[in-house]
Amino acid sequence: AASAFNTDGLDVSGRNVWIHDVQIWNQDDCIAIKDSRDGYSENMLIERVNASGTGIAIGSISGTHVRNITIRDSYLDRTWKGIYLKFRGSGTMSDILIENVTMDAPEQWPIWIGPAQQSSPGASKSGVSSFDDLLVPICNANPCSLCWPVASSWVPDVATCNGVENGVFRNITLRDITINNPVYSPGVLLGDPRPGHG
Repeated sequence: AASAFNTDGLDVSGRNVWIHDVQIWNQDDCIAIKDSRDGYSENMLIERVNASGTGIAIGSISGTHVRNITIRDSYLDRTWKGIYLKFRGSGTMSDILIENVTMDAPEQWPIWIGPAQQSSPGASKSGVSSFDDLLVPICNANPCSLCWPVASSWVPDVATCNGVENGVFRNITLRDITINNPVYSPGVLLGDPRPGHG
């Protein structure tokens, strides 16, 4: 069992990876399939995971390709998201199978397929109130604000969420996913924002 505060449980990249029978309790990605130096992370099986944190993630990906990934037979308890497929730049995620996953009481969207929802350091806007001065740095979109959509009316120029150009999702299968007592709706899907590309 691994336990950590504000750090990923397991970050993996490369080829032919099998992660199984693990317990991970943290406050960031429990398992994150990451960019590979040669451009491909592929042929991975993640199974029998018992976890709480942000969830099981693919990404965030930028400029590489992730393919042939199976995540199955897992339990996610009070995660921030749950299943989290995210781009921070261009790339491809393809042939992804996620099946037989149960989530209890996810705190945000249980399924997120889209841009990485993370903050980016930046300067505060001039002339904003002290409350906004606190929100702006954490709410800067990179590419999707951590504050979106909740703070969108408070800091509308900052708390935005945009799909990633040339971030391609292809052949993503979700099967036998159970979501119990979610705070938000079951999921978000945000693709390439350009007309005809999403």
